[in-house]
Amino acid sequence: MKPAQFIVIAAMLMIGVLTYRDMTEPYEHDLTFEVDGTAAIVRGSTDSRSHNLVKDFVRENPQVKTLILQAMPGTQDMDTNRRVVMDLRAAGLATHVPADGRIASGAVDWFIAGSPRTIECGAMIGVHSWGTKIGERGDQTLYDGQRGTQRYFLDRMGVSPDFYEFTRAAAGPDEIHWLSVDEMLRFGLIDKDPQCEG
Repeated sequence: MKPAQFIVIAAMLMIGVLTYRDMTEPYEHDLTFEVDGTAAIVRGSTDSRSHNLVKDFVRENPQVKTLILQAMPGTQDMDTNRRVVMDLRAAGLATHVPADGRIASGAVDWFIAGSPRTIECGAMIGVHSWGTKIGERGDQTLYDGQRGTQRYFLDRMGVSPDFYEFTRAAAGPDEIHWLSVDEMLRFGLIDKDPQCEG
């Protein structure tokens, strides 16, 4: 074997090891709750473990009335996320995104499950379309199996069902559209206008 070939093969093996290690280390955005009186600051993403985690949190912290969604990039498991948000609504929790808060993708369903739902000026809420394995956007497919379920969920939460089509068209699966306050008000995501300037 020539030295150059050995170096290439060694480099490929190293990349494989690093990739495997990265995948097997604990996910750095595990869901966490930081209780502060009657509120809890929430950070991280949901995954297959989140349903039991959230149920335990709600049961063990009956004093918590508001979830402050601080930094939530989304979900790793949409089915679990749906069960979680229905539990949150059943618990009667309010949701709030602070001025330095940033939530996106499946985490937006957490916000929508709250009652009431409020934000501070500067809060960032991001949406995008889902995608297929062959790279199609949700709004480009012939059949959308998510449409009925999502529109029903939005309607139950007091949000315009048309918000679903808006999210599909707003950004591709690998992009994010950050909602303006006007868009949040238009679709009923927030219960009151935060009166932001500009």
